[in-house]
Amino acid sequence: MADTLHCATCGVDNAPSSKFCANCGKPLATPGGAQAGPILTAETRKVITVIFADLVGSTALTERLDPEEARGVVGKFYDAVQRAVERFEGTVANFLGDAVLAVFGLPALHEDDPERAVRAGLAMRDEMPALNERLAVEHGVRLQIRVGISTGEVVAASGSTFDRDFLVSDAVTTAARIQQTMAPGSVAVGERTYGLTRDVIEYRALEPLEVKGKVDRLHVWEAVAPLPQRSEIRHVAAPLIGRRGELSLLRQLYERSAGEGLVHLATVLGQPGVGKSRLLRELLTELRDIRPTPLILRGRSLAFGGQIGYHALLDILRAVVGLLDTDPAEIVREKLFRWLHESLPGHERLVDGLLLTFGTSNGPGANPEQLRAELFATWRTLLVGLAMSRPVIAVFEDVHWADDGLLDLINSMLAGMEDTSLLLICLGRPELLERRPTWASGGRNAITIDLRPLRPQETAQLVDALGQAHLAPEVRQAVAQRAEGNPLFAEELVRMLTEGTPAAAAGTGVTIPDTVQAVLTARIDRLPPDDRRTLQAAAVIGRTFWPSAVAQLTGLSPGDTARAIGVLIGKELVTVRPQSAIAGEQEYAFRQILTRDVAYGMLPRSQRQRAHAEAGRWLEARLGDRVEEIIEIVAEHLRLAGDNARAAESLRRAASKARRLYANADAIRLFGQAIESAEKAQLDALTPQLHLGRGEVHQLMGAYSQALADFDAGLAAARRTGDRGLEASLENRVGLIHHREARFEEAEAHFTRAAEIARESGDRMTLGLSLVDLATLSWDRGDLPTANQILTEGIALLREAGDRSSLARALNLRCMTNLALGHADEAIAAAEEALTTAREAGDKSREATSLSYLGVVHNWAGRSRLGIEYANAAIALAESIGDRRRATYAREFLAQAHQDLGEWGAAIRLTLEFLPEALHLTLLELPFIYLFLGQMYDEIGDLTRAREAFRTGASLEVRSLGWELAALLSALYLAGLDKDHDAMHRTLDRMVAMRPGTFAPVEGMVALPFGEAFWEAGRIEDLRTLVARQGTRILQFGAPAYIAGLAILEARLAFTDGKRDDAAAHLDRAVELAEACEHAAVIRRARELRLQFFGRAEDRAGLRRLHARIAASLPDDLRETFLHSQRVSGL
Repeated sequence: MADTLHCATCGVDNAPSSKFCANCGKPLATPGGAQAGPILTAETRKVITVIFADLVGSTALTERLDPEEARGVVGKFYDAVQRAVERFEGTVANFLGDAVLAVFGLPALHEDDPERAVRAGLAMRDEMPALNERLAVEHGVRLQIRVGISTGEVVAASGSTFDRDFLVSDAVTTAARIQQTMAPGSVAVGERTYGLTRDVIEYRALEPLEVKGKVDRLHVWEAVAPLPQRSEIRHVAAPLIGRRGELSLLRQLYERSAGEGLVHLATVLGQPGVGKSRLLRELLTELRDIRPTPLILRGRSLAFGGQIGYHALLDILRAVVGLLDTDPAEIVREKLFRWLHESLPGHERLVDGLLLTFGTSNGPGANPEQLRAELFATWRTLLVGLAMSRPVIAVFEDVHWADDGLLDLINSMLAGMEDTSLLLICLGRPELLERRPTWASGGRNAITIDLRPLRPQETAQLVDALGQAHLAPEVRQAVAQRAEGNPLFAEELVRMLTEGTPAAAAGTGVTIPDTVQAVLTARIDRLPPDDRRTLQAAAVIGRTFWPSAVAQLTGLSPGDTARAIGVLIGKELVTVRPQSAIAGEQEYAFRQILTRDVAYGMLPRSQRQRAHAEAGRWLEARLGDRVEEIIEIVAEHLRLAGDNARAAESLRRAASKARRLYANADAIRLFGQAIESAEKAQLDALTPQLHLGRGEVHQLMGAYSQALADFDAGLAAARRTGDRGLEASLENRVGLIHHREARFEEAEAHFTRAAEIARESGDRMTLGLSLVDLATLSWDRGDLPTANQILTEGIALLREAGDRSSLARALNLRCMTNLALGHADEAIAAAEEALTTAREAGDKSREATSLSYLGVVHNWAGRSRLGIEYANAAIALAESIGDRRRATYAREFLAQAHQDLGEWGAAIRLTLEFLPEALHLTLLELPFIYLFLGQMYDEIGDLTRAREAFRTGASLEVRSLGWELAALLSALYLAGLDKDHDAMHRTLDRMVAMRPGTFAPVEGMVALPFGEAFWEAGRIEDLRTLVARQGTRILQFGAPAYIAGLAILEARLAFTDGKRDDAAAHLDRAVELAEACEHAAVIRRARELRLQFFGRAEDRAGLRRLHARIAASLPDDLRETFLHSQRVSGL
């Protein structure tokens, strides 16, 4: 109604002056279209890591001590815990009596918050001995601590104060539960924390915990200590892909440095996960076995831990000297002196300079500039000295976090270090250039490698290498698409699926691993508020977005929006699209879909719903009459906004659009969402249409059980609403599925019921369609007169109704009835009209059917090469639209054409490829498929496989009378191979008793083998009857191969009657006709018989040529069998 405000959340109409819905309380859109109040606020969803540190035995402690003394002891515990937390840039959220609650990820979030939290927990544990020594002296007490750590999701505002909403989050509860069950002195973590830190922390697995309030047991691990180097065990499974050029460049730099005594600096920059560490690992692996082996020095800068600026240098000293963090100062000096004495004799004086790396000064009042100069000189001298004996590679990782002093030291090494074989390798993120825009740009021996994402084909190769043994092809394809060139993302997605997470069972519904989410969330969280809000608004709109839509959600001005998008482009989070779907709007897109997904996931659900409603309104307003072009996007916004009534209709339109485009998977998904929305909105009248639409897509794809479920559900809904038109349509579709699965009686009942309802309601289209289906049923049963009669009425009704698609289907059936009657030209005319009609209707499924029928008719008529062209066209079209049934039929027709041409290798391969699908679809032609397969194996001489095929073909239940001859012929072949004369005579008796006129081409095809069997069984009179009975129909049909087969049988009778000249004339005609249509089996039989009767040398030569052509088409094993068979080797 025009004078009400519609609630997008619950669907209730409200008074026009309302700001909030009277039913659900949600904000309403104002008449101008804007939401009441801001849509995107500072509130956000974050993954945080919580520490719950508990002081064990505090009750007994407070009983023993004076209150003031107890407060002082507990205060020292608080101070120790707070120092550990703040050292790693966490925040103490609360002091809870004898426990401390700390959080990592609020208010500032880092990608390695779980690692920081565990390191902080270990620092708390490790600080207890020193604290206890003081407390024992001062108060006569010792403290014990236990720490629980958990990672989980919370909703918090920017600059959050840790209020009650935070305190009841699952992460806090789980951390508390974990620590309660641990022994004093232990630091234990939950499963999510463990998964995110197992590469950097050493753990010991513990027994799962039964805890209050948790349905499943908690999996926990005890943290032991930080690992000295990041574990790379899980990252070596895949080959290096797409980085050979960069690897070669680094190898060349090393060879030049080592060979010419030069200092080179190579800086490798790239976004997280793009493969910097992997590239380094491959380089060091290649250099490991060369001589002289280079000395590798590696250090990493940290973003946390209260470390001084030269942490990377400390890493190097720890590794080469063997220093421990627990070593006292005198031990550190002693170890440094000993190492210098052994590695660089005469350079022991460098000890004092190296101690500066640890922050040691030369006494109070020392000049910082002098200390810095001395430290630089010490390290330069050290590296020059080490490079005297062998080349040195100094690796500095994560230099974007390095202190300016370290960056200055590295830069200083590019000059004044002559005759030094030193390769400096820095790994970092592009943020380094924000701090140092001219980094390494002035040195002649410095290069920067910008490591870009992998190309799509390279990503696909990587995912295949990682997941081929565990993941289905469609899942690997989905993973490659979501990873979008980031190797880490690809590896983590594959690992998540192969380790049995819930997403693995969801097929291609790939979720985001915690490791990937942490990296991306940290990048997004570091953005300024307006830029972050802009990114999240863009994420609501979709993979692609427009500035005006973003501004509508954020409330920012156009200028501020443009500025924010510019920042996002600079940070390589979004990119400019060359064309826009909306006139007058620049279009942008997320560089990676995972970035969009993470940004979207950071929004609270309540904000998402309002934002989707506003985005949908913006799109509808901007596109107006052209909204159908992106109806699927509008529908998704309405669905996610909770506007179920409007969503259901928009989803129906989007699903229908996808169906017209044969985007079948999308159509099924959209119809399913439409059904769900319609049910929520109680749109009973719409539900039958939606089930009908989805069922027809399932039917096209050959998913008959799903199609029948939809049609049954839609039929029940149509009956409830009294919609007679839909009831008739759904009755027809239910019947169609029963027909497809050879349940003829059930199919007839539903087709008849559909026709009755359609007659009563005057629905000429559904009536015509149902009559066509009843005609098809009669045709399958071999009742051609009834089929033709019903079909004629059905075609007339469909022409009147103007339903071109259904008319094309009817004309395709007319093609096959004409073919069955032996009228090949009329069959081709009907198929060509059907093809034109299908194309006019835009019905690619009917078009594929017409193409396949043209192929089979031309092949039956002796034009096999033309038949192959039509069959291939039908297959390509059917596959492009996902029509499994038609593609399988067309492959059968294609294999038959190759068989007739003597290309038996191709025919057998095709048949074995489509046979599983034919069995799944329960094709009525299965008796023919096994017959053709057996015939080819028999001709080749592989009698074992021939028997197997004939036995299967003979055993099939024949529901279509037209194909009974195929099963009967398989039984005849089997009896002949087994030399079972009684079975042969029984089969021939059944053939004699059969009534003619079921399917002219089939009768022509089987005439030769049945006639040969009559001859071999000595039943000459039955052979004469067969020739007389079938001759007229074979000549009328006009197929050269079948006329040639008839001539072979006539030659046998003439030879029996002593009419040698007549026999020769018949065989000459048989050879001529068979050669003209290239029918290999008939050529072979005609020449063999003429060679047998008249001994013509030309037949021996002709058979050898034919056998060579056949052999060339066969795979090695079958070729060997063929060439050694009696019919070939006997020549």
